[in-house]
Amino acid sequence: MYEVGTLVLYDKRGVYRVESVGAPPVRGTTGDYYKLCAVFSNSNEIIYAPVDTISSMRPLISGGEAAHYLELFSQLEPHVFRSGKTMELTAHYQSMLASHKVEDCLLLIKEIHARQRELARQKKRLGQVDTQYLKLAEKLVCEEFAVVLDTAPELIRERLHAVTERKATA
Repeated sequence: MYEVGTLVLYDKRGVYRVESVGAPPVRGTTGDYYKLCAVFSNSNEIIYAPVDTISSMRPLISGGEAAHYLELFSQLEPHVFRSGKTMELTAHYQSMLASHKVEDCLLLIKEIHARQRELARQKKRLGQVDTQYLKLAEKLVCEEFAVVLDTAPELIRERLHAVTERKATA
């Protein structure tokens, strides 16, 4: 059980703070719920998540782990998934994010960037599915790293992009 004030990565939504634990202000619900508030949202978004279904939440990694992953990022070699079928591509990206592992998110970012380079050589652009999952993976990684490294998500995103750009020109 997470304590009040704990920062968690919630599902595929980003970094949230546990504001309270208890019954939600919704009629007909039973049991305890986490009241989660988005850390990087201006919308004051609140989510009530049942305490007994915490499989979609995990604690944030440490600052040392984030620094290690940033160093590791340049060395990761993604396998570019090739399929002309949108549903297969979506399923592949969903399965990578479903693990809730930082390394899988980083691999997904690199994979989509590699796909983008391949498509650019063919004078094509990324499709909507690729763009959607790239943004999602970047959001998850950048928010988490920003919190634990005490910086802004945009700075983490810039750092990741710099690495992928160096790789593209190498």
